[in-house]
Amino acid sequence: MKHLKILFFLSFFILSDDEDIKDKIQKILPPGLPINFIETSQIPEFYVVNVANNQILYVSKSFEFVLAGEVIQLKEGEITSLNDKYQKKLIKNILSTIDANESISFISDNEKFKLTVFTDISCGYCRLLHSEIQSYLDEGLTINYLAFPRDGLTGNVYKDMVSAWCSQNPKQSLTNLKKGEEIKELECSNPVSDHFRKGSLLGITGTPTIILEDGRTFSGYIPANELIKIIENG
Repeated sequence: MKHLKILFFLSFFILSDDEDIKDKIQKILPPGLPINFIETSQIPEFYVVNVANNQILYVSKSFEFVLAGEVIQLKEGEITSLNDKYQKKLIKNILSTIDANESISFISDNEKFKLTVFTDISCGYCRLLHSEIQSYLDEGLTINYLAFPRDGLTGNVYKDMVSAWCSQNPKQSLTNLKKGEEIKELECSNPVSDHFRKGSLLGITGTPTIILEDGRTFSGYIPANELIKIIENG
């Protein structure tokens, strides 16, 4: 029992300390700026603070300095973006909260990699990508579509995407919409608004946005034969 009390005390102390750090950082940032996470950064004596739509700030542990902008690490002849590292962390954390059955998935028979693609059924490059879906599958690329109606959560595009996710055959409904065809209007409990909210939190503003399993993100259409090379070359 004594050991349990000590463990509880230490856990409470750590949580209280974390809250104290967050409170101090919030006081020096613009009012209302949401904080996604805070942790000790690789820059000595600085915290990294992921804010708003996946933006990165660095705050000194003295709470006197705030650095905004790209931070590059030079180590053993390699050039690494620290911002990318901390942005990828949020991306992977957010995507881990989305259940696999929430996506409309086109699964490769010889799957090598899984891609998350935020899509809009009215987007020209989304339609182009989808018209070549078989070439992605042939390259071993599984496509997991998430909804990102660019005009927001009102209007015909949003309604059509809800209908696709609610249909008995979501893959065919999504394909029909991307061909410019109409589908039956349906309503149900669906993840479209949640996908849009989480995509916005990640800083997504356009479609298609392709996210790799390691958190790397690409905006726009990339042909399958080029995309597989990018993935395999790291």
